[in-house]
Amino acid sequence: MNPFRSAALAVATLLIFTATLSAADYKVPQKNLGFPTYKNAPPGKQMSGQHAPATTPALSPEEAQKKFTLPPGFEIRLFASEPEVVNPVAMTWDERGRLWVVELYEYPLGAKPGEKGRDRIKILEDTDGDGRADKVTVFADGFSLATGILLGHGGVFLGQAPHLLFLQDTNAPLGAGIGAFQKANKQTVLLTGFGLEDRHELLNGFTWGPDGQLYMTHGVFTRANVTSPERPGEPAVRMDAAVARYNVQRKKFEVFADGTSNPWGVDFDRAGNAFLSACVIDHMFHMAPGGIYVRQGGQPMFPYAYQMLPSIVDHRHKMAAYAGIQVYLGDQWPAEHYGTIFCGNLHDNAVHQDTLTPNGSTFKSSFKQDFIRANDGWFMPVSQQVGPDGALWVMDWYDKYPCYQNARADPAGVDREHGRIWRVVHTGNEKGKAVPSRPSRDMDFGKLTSAQLVERLAHANVWQRKMAQRVLSERWISKPLTTTGDLLVVGTKAVQIDYPDQLLEKMAVSGPTFESRLTALWTLHSCRYLNISHLEKAAGDKEPAVRYWAARLIGERHQTWNGELRLLTRLASDSEPSVRTAVATACRQLVSGSLTVNTPPLVAPQVNHPDYEAILNILAAVIAATPNANDLTLNHLVWMAAEPLIARDPKFAFNLFGQSPVRTAALTGTLAYKTMRRVCDLQNPAQLDLALDFLGALPATDALLPFALNGLVDGQKGKALKPAKPTEAVLKPLLASSREDVARFARQLGALWGDAGAMQASLALVNDAKAPLDERLKAAQTARQLKNDAARDALLKAITPGNPEPLVLEAIAGLGQLGGASSEALFAQWKTFSPAARRAAAETLSSRNNWASQLLSEIEQKRILASDIPAATIRTLTRSEADFGMLAKRATAIFGRVRDASADKLKLMAAKKDMILGAKGQPDLKAGHEVAKKVCFTCHKLHGEGADIGPDLTGVGRSSLDALLANIIDPNQIIGAGYEMVEVTTKDDRSVSGRMVENTDTRVRLLSAGPKEDVVAKSDIAKLRVSELSVMPEGLENLPDADFRNLIAYLLNPPDDKAPFSWKNDSGSGAGVPPASRPGVSPGPKKSAAAQRVDWESVSLWNPEWRVVAPDFEGTPAKLIEFAGKHNVLLTHPFDREKPAALERELTLPAGQKTTLKFSVAAHEKGDWELRVLANGKPLHKQLIARKGTEAWHPVTVDLTPLAGQKVTLRLENAANGWSWEFGYWSAIEVKSERVTAAR
Repeated sequence: MNPFRSAALAVATLLIFTATLSAADYKVPQKNLGFPTYKNAPPGKQMSGQHAPATTPALSPEEAQKKFTLPPGFEIRLFASEPEVVNPVAMTWDERGRLWVVELYEYPLGAKPGEKGRDRIKILEDTDGDGRADKVTVFADGFSLATGILLGHGGVFLGQAPHLLFLQDTNAPLGAGIGAFQKANKQTVLLTGFGLEDRHELLNGFTWGPDGQLYMTHGVFTRANVTSPERPGEPAVRMDAAVARYNVQRKKFEVFADGTSNPWGVDFDRAGNAFLSACVIDHMFHMAPGGIYVRQGGQPMFPYAYQMLPSIVDHRHKMAAYAGIQVYLGDQWPAEHYGTIFCGNLHDNAVHQDTLTPNGSTFKSSFKQDFIRANDGWFMPVSQQVGPDGALWVMDWYDKYPCYQNARADPAGVDREHGRIWRVVHTGNEKGKAVPSRPSRDMDFGKLTSAQLVERLAHANVWQRKMAQRVLSERWISKPLTTTGDLLVVGTKAVQIDYPDQLLEKMAVSGPTFESRLTALWTLHSCRYLNISHLEKAAGDKEPAVRYWAARLIGERHQTWNGELRLLTRLASDSEPSVRTAVATACRQLVSGSLTVNTPPLVAPQVNHPDYEAILNILAAVIAATPNANDLTLNHLVWMAAEPLIARDPKFAFNLFGQSPVRTAALTGTLAYKTMRRVCDLQNPAQLDLALDFLGALPATDALLPFALNGLVDGQKGKALKPAKPTEAVLKPLLASSREDVARFARQLGALWGDAGAMQASLALVNDAKAPLDERLKAAQTARQLKNDAARDALLKAITPGNPEPLVLEAIAGLGQLGGASSEALFAQWKTFSPAARRAAAETLSSRNNWASQLLSEIEQKRILASDIPAATIRTLTRSEADFGMLAKRATAIFGRVRDASADKLKLMAAKKDMILGAKGQPDLKAGHEVAKKVCFTCHKLHGEGADIGPDLTGVGRSSLDALLANIIDPNQIIGAGYEMVEVTTKDDRSVSGRMVENTDTRVRLLSAGPKEDVVAKSDIAKLRVSELSVMPEGLENLPDADFRNLIAYLLNPPDDKAPFSWKNDSGSGAGVPPASRPGVSPGPKKSAAAQRVDWESVSLWNPEWRVVAPDFEGTPAKLIEFAGKHNVLLTHPFDREKPAALERELTLPAGQKTTLKFSVAAHEKGDWELRVLANGKPLHKQLIARKGTEAWHPVTVDLTPLAGQKVTLRLENAANGWSWEFGYWSAIEVKSERVTAAR
């Protein structure tokens, strides 16, 4: 053995041992700080794969600092750490440069009912200028789930769902500003109704926007209905995934832009453009005002955009959970970093740096580098902000758990001892150079004169500019107590008034940088000094960003009587597309009460507002000046501006399109399509007449014809609406058009409107073997809507042998929609069908009860193999309520229990895992890809391949072998909002299901595997319900072992991951996975608690609104897939004879409404228990729960109306009645409120 190598190995081993010992020995320093500190609880449920906790112990701040890697010339320095700051979740600064931090101890469950919350606000100050906080003040405490903070307008804005709070220190010296605040003594609720469902997506990311409004972000699986206590009569603002803003002066809350996933923070570039980072889906978005963006789940609140805007990324990170965002606009770093954008990545323990490049009216985000890499699994960069020093500050949650799933699985195990605030400074070659945390220890913007503050608007550090703008705005929007000439009288003292308007005007026109001119313009607006003269000067600025804001501020001011429309007309033809987007946004604001939701125009329909024609002319100029039809953002914003007027009266749009420059413009085709869609959604034949007249007036060669016709065809999906006037004269020349696309759309439209010739031609095309397949498919789609014998005959002919499979599949689906005597033909052709056609036929036959009965008969008589029936159809049949449940019983007799008991699921996962890991030889990834195309990509995308029905697998669901097996074998364990299966029964007894992707006043649109689309008119719906099941069916585990193994291998290791092959098996062999028997899914609980694992993640997500308080007792609490005929059941057991298990929820019951609590409970067949319902500790209901013959379930209804208007803590207890089999089963728990209608 090489002796030198041996010695080196010994030294390395010693170093590793020393480092490990040092890390393991680190304990949080114990100090008497004058406020309580908390200790960590022992860890509970642990997760694996991407959600696996850090494998190393917490490092001391000094050790963690040594492990960071940054670009050359940069250093990361500690500003504060535990115990001075713990669980930091939000931060901001006051006028003196003191750092304010929100500590989120109560994450993720919130404070226990009746107990004071531990969340608090601290003020951290560096009094000696050494760069470290040495003074800590607790400004306010007692909060629960506080997640956002911002200072201004004489107080502290605090986000604590369901409220936006305003805190003040009224004992601070008069006029001293927030910089003199020490202790809060006044609290006001400004807004309420923010959701609490998903605790890592609460209101967050507070920042002041360029317009002086408070901006925030909000997550997709948390639903808000925001109202103001001061304006109880106003309708609530509905919101989930969004950027929102609150106008402090007007007390108005609105959604600024809709979509994305669960953003945590929003920031603005030097031109005032908004950006955010998002999780799961693409990570970077430019959020234009009024934009409707792609989202992780659900549908936009506004259903008439007919388009969702994409992200701006050209890359993805493999390990991804983003938090925080900051465009670097400081002055402490080299110029090359100015304008680049930073976001924290929790799973990667890093902060990424991207570059932003203009791309039409939006941007492209490209990866530059991992600017900060912690090399420490505890580093959680939840916020990044430029500070008063011009450096980048990073707030570090510092926790072993990387994700919300960890916190939900083990809420007590969330770290409550650590937290750090870092500063990233540039020192170049001067390592260790002093960089103070604020320019001076005595800095105080509140003491600066207005002239000094205006000077700061030209500062190179954005922090200084924004602080100066805020202080100036707050100083001058408030009215003086009394004024005498230029003197302000405060008590008995007269002070010279330092008006900033002339200085601001000068800066706005001749500031040294465009940032200074722009910030001065914003400040004029937020001080309420802005007038048309300022806007005219801004509109002539050489910088597009200043011209952009000239237009934007016209919309923000909602004024048109001083020449604003003339100015918009001038800007509408600007050469820069960004300026034209601002004009469109301003037009939207001038005709609608909201940027993003479907509000009517600002005046009543019977009033002909004189500005509307002028605004249409402005939009016409924007359209005419835009040569790029692919500029999606500009296209969308022009539509959002026009839509309120079109909904009011479609003739506005047809007048617009009639203008010659507009008729041939690049954007007009898309706008014409959307206009026709909107006219159809108005469901008014007289308004459809206007569309018909518009078509008739267009020349035969007009480029708009195919767009307009296509919009009308798509608008008729679900149920055709015919104009009130005859259509033949308009359709005849279109049907005869030599333009193939015009004739095709006219044929489809004519058939839907009952034109005999068009109908005959369209149906003939279905079976015209010489016609292109795409044309035949469109003709078959039209036949689905005709619902007559001729259409049925055409589709029946299309399913015969020799036809292309895509046509056969479309025809089979169409026969299901038409009904009638089609089933016999499907049975007759069964043996000729391909496997895909058999799946489609089975789905169609199961969609009508009489056909489903025939299908079961064919299987019972062995004429159809049970193995031909896909999992989704089996689920439909076994869940059917037809024939008093007899159809479901027949299906169960054939297929067995589709949904295995929880224990059986775990056994199956273990068996599949053993098979995968124990099989000999390498898996065949190419074969796995082929299996994925058949069974996965009909619903999911992976690296761009597949359909958009289920979640994109690129970023979720396949982090480890265990996670992937759980998602495949038990897809109903956890279902994200927006991915539930929606089941629709029509009035003609047809059943369809899928994920709802559109829900307007007139129709719903469902997507299911295939992808297959069903559009159903609301007037045809007899019943619609949201199932507790996922769109994804069970049964993939029934694939042959080789196919299943290859599929799993491919999903874990697709070539585009560009990573070495791995089974990602973090928990060892599957042989050790215990069966974890559950009461109700086996003969009874077994005394093998040590062998059972409580899945706290699924328990906590059983119903996120309710907190489960229960012991780990013989495998409980547990979320059961099914018990005694009900699905999604929670199982609990009391702690002991005296202490019950419980479900708890805090909520405010709406005043003036009837509120009812409803749920069902059951007992084990061998036991009983006592149900107790309490509100604020007072009993409302008590009942003994035991089996009643064959009936297991007890429905319970509790009237909560006497508590209307109160904030209540509901507690549902599973209490012992003796001590034998005290297991409680819970199902379908809901609280419903409805308005009380007075009797007439």
